[in-house]
Amino acid sequence: MELKIYNPQDNGFLQKIEWNYEELKAEISAAAKDYEMAVYTDDTVKAAKADRAKLNKFVDALKGRRTEIRKMLLSPDEQFGQEINEIVGIVQRAIDNIDTQVKDYEFRQREEKKAKIQEFYEENIADLAAFLPFDRVFKPQYANASTTMKSIKEEIVTLIQKVAEGLAILNEVDSPYISDMKAVFLRTYDIGTAMAERNRLEQEEQRRKEYEAERARQKAERDARIKEQAGRVMQAGQKQTADTTSAPKTKAAPQPTEQPTVKIYIMDFRVHATQGQLNLLKDFLQTNNIRYEPVPKGE
Repeated sequence: MELKIYNPQDNGFLQKIEWNYEELKAEISAAAKDYEMAVYTDDTVKAAKADRAKLNKFVDALKGRRTEIRKMLLSPDEQFGQEINEIVGIVQRAIDNIDTQVKDYEFRQREEKKAKIQEFYEENIADLAAFLPFDRVFKPQYANASTTMKSIKEEIVTLIQKVAEGLAILNEVDSPYISDMKAVFLRTYDIGTAMAERNRLEQEEQRRKEYEAERARQKAERDARIKEQAGRVMQAGQKQTADTTSAPKTKAAPQPTEQPTVKIYIMDFRVHATQGQLNLLKDFLQTNNIRYEPVPKGE
């Protein structure tokens, strides 16, 4: 089959559109100079608008004529294109028919090869199927005709051995993080990554313990400081009370029934302290679970 063009021949196509280009160019150039040098005043604006309209009309006429010629030149090509597309459509239907059958054959070949690969996998996976399922083993490129069964089998056997050895190593590891290590290994099938996970978790736990120890140390220092400062406030209050003429009144409180062997004493005294010292005294009383309350007037 060969496409033959009868008309026009290779040298018969339109090479150039001939028209009065030079003549029209000279005439228009001379006329345009007058307009280029023209000066319009406020009184002649009406004439300026008329000249502008005349020149625009001439430009539109030139462009319009070019559009008409262009359509006439493209008209044969439009028909030629429709005829070419019609023939292409006929051939394309034949191509589609062949392509469907070729793709169906390739699909069946891929499925048959995949079935053989799965059969080999099942023969060699033993008790590792739960840890290494077939969909983690199979690669799309295995189904390509260019990938040999020999290379596929070698890769599968290598992967099965890698997983078996990795699990065996992990089963010997004594670590509270063994579950996390196995999870990482079964996600990556990389024993190095699993071991690195243990190191990461151990370091994280160590940092947590150090943080908790530092918090406990700071709390102990803070409690000791509060107790010391509260003690100084208590001593200052007792000294001030001893200097006054009124001695502190004490009386035994009723013994609680829950703890009959423990006596509870009530002591009224006046404290002379700053606001900060009063806050420390309050913290001390609350920390040591000592009940305090305002002294009723008149006592």
